[in-house]
Amino acid sequence: MQEDDNTPVSAAKLLEQVPLPREPSNIRDRAAAAPRLFTTLLYPPSEQFEVWQTRMASLVDVAPADGHSPAQGFEVEYLTCNMADVIFTSGRFAAQTFARAAEPSQGAPVDLWWLFRLRSGEARFETAGRHLHAGPGAMFLISLDDDFRGSLTDFEGLVLALPRRSFVDEADQLNDVCNILLSGNLVELLADYLDRLETRVVLMSPDELRRAGRATAQMIAACIQLSSDRLEQARGAIEPVLFERARLYIETNLRDFDLTPDRIAQQLRTSRSALYRAFESVGGVAGYIMRKRLRAAHAELIAATDRQVQEIAYRHGFKLASDFTRAFRREFGVSPREMRERARRKSTGG
Repeated sequence: MQEDDNTPVSAAKLLEQVPLPREPSNIRDRAAAAPRLFTTLLYPPSEQFEVWQTRMASLVDVAPADGHSPAQGFEVEYLTCNMADVIFTSGRFAAQTFARAAEPSQGAPVDLWWLFRLRSGEARFETAGRHLHAGPGAMFLISLDDDFRGSLTDFEGLVLALPRRSFVDEADQLNDVCNILLSGNLVELLADYLDRLETRVVLMSPDELRRAGRATAQMIAACIQLSSDRLEQARGAIEPVLFERARLYIETNLRDFDLTPDRIAQQLRTSRSALYRAFESVGGVAGYIMRKRLRAAHAELIAATDRQVQEIAYRHGFKLASDFTRAFRREFGVSPREMRERARRKSTGG
C-alpha cells in the first residue's frame, strides 16, 4: 500500500500502538472517543489469541482458523474510533472463525450490525437461508443479533459497528441486505467515502467525531440500497426463516395472555412490518395466534370432558369465557358446549 499523506497507513502512524485490552469490549459505550491503535503484538505469542478471544466475548465466539495453533501467535493490529453513531475500525486481523455469541458477556441483545469492507483476504458467512463468500473489494453487512457462523482468512480492511439506535428508520432495509454482497454506484461511493474518512479521524476533536459519526450513519443509510427486484428476492429468503422462528415462539408461549405481535417482534429482534409480511399469506400474526389457540382448545374440549369450558378457555390464553365463546363460534360455527355435546354423542353412539 502506498504511503502518502492521505493513506490509512499514514493515519495509523500518527498513533502509538497500545496493547489490546484484556477485558471484553463495552458494546454499550456510545461516547465519542479519540482513535486508538490496538495490537496483540505487545503480548507474548502464546497469549495473543486468548487476549483477542476475551476482547471479542461480548460480541462473538471466536476460534483460531483450522490448523492454526494459538501458541503460534495471533497477530491483530487495528485503529478503532468510537464516533457515537458508528464505531469505525480499520486494520489487519489473523485468520479466525466465529459465530454469534451464545451468552454475550454484557447481556443480550447486542443490537449491532457489522459493515465489512475487505481490502485483502476472504470471508465466508452462513445465516439461515444465505451463504456468502466475499473477496477483496467486497462490502457486506452481518447482524450480530441473528444466528450466524463465519470465517476469515488473514485479512485487511474496515469493520464498522452500526448500533441499531442510529438506524431506526432504516432497520428493515439493513436487515433485508444482511449477508448479501453489496454492489452498485452508491456502494462504490460509500467505499470511497469510508476510505477518505479513515485518513481524517485521527485529527478530529470529540465534537467533530460525533458530527462525522452522524454524517457517516446518514451516508450508510443512503447508499446501502437494493433495487425492488433484489429486495423482493432478499425478502423471499428472509421471510420463511422469520415465519419459522415466530411459529416456534408462538407454539412455546401460546398460553400466555400477553402473546402479541409487538412482543413477538421484540423477542425476535425484528420489526413489526417484517413480521406482518412473513405472516401475510396465513392471514396475519394475530389471526394465526387466535387459530392456534382455538384449535388447541378444541382438542382439549373433546379430550378432557371433565374440565369446565371457562378453565379450558383460561388455559389457552382467553381471560374471559365470553370472548372465547364468541371466537370459538366464529371459527367452528358452534359454541364450545355444543361442540363438546356433539363429541359426547358421537363417542356414545347417540
